[in-house]
Amino acid sequence: MTALLFSNATLPGSDDITRQEFANGSVMLTRPNNSSPAVAIRGYLPPGSAAEAPEKYGLANFMTSMLMAGTSRHAFRELHDEIESMGASLSIGAGGLATSFAGQCLREDLSHFLKIIREVFSEPSFPAKQFQRIKTQLLTVLAIQAQDTAAMADQAFDRAIYREHPYAIPDLGFPQTLQLITREDLAAFHQRYLGPAGLVVAISGGIQPQEALDAFNETLGAWKNINQQPQPELPPVEPLRGITREHIMLAEKSQTDLVMGTFAPKTTGPDYLPAQLGNEILGQFGMMGRIGESVREKAGLAYYAQSELGVGLGPTTWQIVAGVNPKNLEKAIELIRGELSRFTSELVTEEELADVRSAVVGRLPLSLESNAGVASALLNLERYQYSLDYIRELPARLTAVTREDILRAAQTYWQLENMVIASAGVALDD
Repeated sequence: MTALLFSNATLPGSDDITRQEFANGSVMLTRPNNSSPAVAIRGYLPPGSAAEAPEKYGLANFMTSMLMAGTSRHAFRELHDEIESMGASLSIGAGGLATSFAGQCLREDLSHFLKIIREVFSEPSFPAKQFQRIKTQLLTVLAIQAQDTAAMADQAFDRAIYREHPYAIPDLGFPQTLQLITREDLAAFHQRYLGPAGLVVAISGGIQPQEALDAFNETLGAWKNINQQPQPELPPVEPLRGITREHIMLAEKSQTDLVMGTFAPKTTGPDYLPAQLGNEILGQFGMMGRIGESVREKAGLAYYAQSELGVGLGPTTWQIVAGVNPKNLEKAIELIRGELSRFTSELVTEEELADVRSAVVGRLPLSLESNAGVASALLNLERYQYSLDYIRELPARLTAVTREDILRAAQTYWQLENMVIASAGVALDD
């Protein structure tokens, strides 16, 4: 068993987290931190890229990129000056299922800052000058990605594993679809999907719960969009059958990036915590776990090598990623397959499990030392429909994971005859 070096009572729980639902479909969670003069805000709301039509891939990200380009009340420079004058910050980004945002301000400015956030979300003007500037920026990013081996390997992997599912499409879209997007498209997409129904906001810092609730109720809690529609439900993914291999040829590259993987357990399911600890052993802990030790440290075949376990509401993946000399690609693949074979046929050692369990449990209070860390944790409670005491219960849940649980998760999700192997770099016969 893992000895806790902290009291669970110091973690957020039902006695110090306040959660409130509002009539417009939004939800707010808050936890005070009386030692801080600042307030951190984290949130998400629909839509994500899953709501896009095929001919306008990249629309959600484009729309999100323009939310702070100007509103009906503030031009671009006026808006940013208003935020900077408070010493505040606000960033917004798009994902597959939601638009996420992160901000920070002083306690005394929270009400005004939430008013600005509501204005940004509800009254964007999509100015023509900023539209052209941001479109050019997005096209430039796509051009850079097209020559990046890691980005191309990631995209090849997503296409191969998700196939007809919306997650096969990159959030930025493609040059040909971005070129077709107009300001009118952005405004229509915004009006159809962006609204308070599904909005979740977490606030942590030097503010009392009632004060935070009052500020939210007067701003985002009062926001309405009578035209808001729910975004389409995600379709199921098709199970993997056999080995799918895809290579993207990029000439004159000194490194080939490799992504090997399969589907991950559901984030809210019973297999996730065993998979999380197993993933630490496989390719995260210390010098990137077994994968890093075998492929990089001992064999010297990779510049980096590690495993990554996806987290999210939609279908996620369990991957091994590596950057290798092109001449070592096949050797690296075989060595990784060997480590996966061991991972799926043998129990991890007691020492491995004890080490990673202590590390994961030990990181929990560290992740909650900042207002931003607490706000992010509160947001995930709502995202995954966990109880308000889930964070306090997590150390015990992790401690209860056994070696047998990890092996069962490994065998369930890593089936070596069914996986995707994607890479990007020079031609395979070079």
